[in-house]
Amino acid sequence: MSHDTQFHVHHDSPEAVGRRERLGVRLLIVADGSFVFAMIFSWFYLRNLDANHAWLPKGVHTFSSSSGYVAAAGLVVAAIAHRIGERNASARNMTSLLVFLALVVGGIYQWHQMAHMPFIAQDDAGRPFYNGAYASNWVLVAGANMFHYIIGAFVALGLFLRGRRVRIDATLEEWRQRTAGSWFTWIAISGILCALATSFK
Repeated sequence: MSHDTQFHVHHDSPEAVGRRERLGVRLLIVADGSFVFAMIFSWFYLRNLDANHAWLPKGVHTFSSSSGYVAAAGLVVAAIAHRIGERNASARNMTSLLVFLALVVGGIYQWHQMAHMPFIAQDDAGRPFYNGAYASNWVLVAGANMFHYIIGAFVALGLFLRGRRVRIDATLEEWRQRTAGSWFTWIAISGILCALATSFK
């Protein structure tokens, strides 16, 4: 297989292409951010409403306050590693691999949490259900984190493979690194905000 693969040649300048790609990712961040902030609003609204003690019914177990921060750690490590690679072009392949591994490990931890939820109850027929509003909201937050881990790992893997196999325009590569940096920074912020919200039970 040839390592000299060339991408489709754009008719616009690399700067124009890079700006367009970054704008698209920033619009995605705005859309994703509106969902995350709505989720956090719902968390505090239902927690403070607590109609008929439905937030945490009697006997329901919860995750520890620190578990959300542990789940977000992979997102934070990925953002920091990418920032290092963005500033040091010679270390990009190594940092891209580190970003990918951090997101895979963090995603596995998030999946482990989701597979061992302590608040699932069973009805009289033995069917499982989420017991309380805390449980339902926690599943939504964990799902958002999992989405960020999956998309982030896909982006990181793409950066790593492109850095090893393809010769591309240096200016366009700089823009793509910055564009990916916007996404990695956002998912780290989102993970921290979700961890902060879930620390309030």
